[in-house]
Amino acid sequence: NTNSNVYLGEWYQKEADLNRQLVISFFPSDNSVELVDLKTRKTFLRRTKIEELNENDFFIGAKLLIFGKQINILDYGDTKTRNKKSDEQLSFGLIKAEALLHVGEILTKVYKAGLGVRRLAMLKIDENYSSMLKTVRSEASSLNYLMDCMPSQSFIALEIIGNNAYNQYRELCGPESISEAKQCAPNSFRGLYGSDVYCSRSADDAAIESRFVFLNNDIKLVLRSSALYTNSTLCIIKPHAVREGNAGEIITEILRKKFTVTAVKMLRFERPNCEEFLEVYKGVVPEYESMVMQMISGDCMALEITNKFDDNRSTYQSFRDFCGPVCPEVAKLTRPQTLRALFGKNKVMNAVHCTDLEEDTTLELEYVFKFLN
Repeated sequence: NTNSNVYLGEWYQKEADLNRQLVISFFPSDNSVELVDLKTRKTFLRRTKIEELNENDFFIGAKLLIFGKQINILDYGDTKTRNKKSDEQLSFGLIKAEALLHVGEILTKVYKAGLGVRRLAMLKIDENYSSMLKTVRSEASSLNYLMDCMPSQSFIALEIIGNNAYNQYRELCGPESISEAKQCAPNSFRGLYGSDVYCSRSADDAAIESRFVFLNNDIKLVLRSSALYTNSTLCIIKPHAVREGNAGEIITEILRKKFTVTAVKMLRFERPNCEEFLEVYKGVVPEYESMVMQMISGDCMALEITNKFDDNRSTYQSFRDFCGPVCPEVAKLTRPQTLRALFGKNKVMNAVHCTDLEEDTTLELEYVFKFLN
């Protein structure tokens, strides 16, 4: 069909211990999907509308949840899709120093422009390995501009995808000259936050820089997660809230309440990991299975939260209070200013997960920021 994007993917069929190869067609006009078995050419799923999927969810390496089946996208299924998608380019940015206090507003503007965030992490240069960056400098001059802009303190790196992503993100950032940005584009990121927002100088640079930061295994030694694991707690923005473009607004609310975000990471749960992570709820809450399905249905954004409050409540307690009652309907009535009242839809799609038992905070943080890639 001329109006669809076609991909090759696989679904692991647990019962048969078999990977089924599928041809996946996505129709952007009405968000519908059709699945065909590659081997037998039989229709596996007739064209069906799936509200929670959009075009930015489809890329090589994506994990999609379609009617409870986790399907991995392996490749493009035809030349038309390959050409169209390579035109989309990606963009790469850094958010640092003072601009970190405005990361919520920055993300909200990115989402409102119709762009998606595929990778995001708050990182910090590990001084013990910083000599590796000097080696990179001498070997790959294309990365020198990025190196010059990398701060010694924590910063957020993000990879942005979507239609014409590079040009769109560059426009959001504004002119490279800060004085020009402040004068001609005062509402651009550089107009508002100066040089604390970085944008690659070309689409090719964006691809190189993003690969270097997110996919280079050697560099993982140097650029580590900024998580502290002390007097902190975990917040996970659930896939439905990320997909609705609310992650930025949720972070803005958290910062407005004087919490500090000391680590961030975009992640995608595999089913076994998710079942292990949510095990404390198994057999305790009737929604356990639905909670797992929601968590594996798309990208999550994990945050480490700390606070500097004067009252004697721990970060765990004060942040759990701010998330509000598990059920958003109850939250709206009793605690309308809480995150679940503002962004939740129902008990399962209640916008955020937060650590429920104080003794699990470090365990959950380490699981998410150390164990899960």
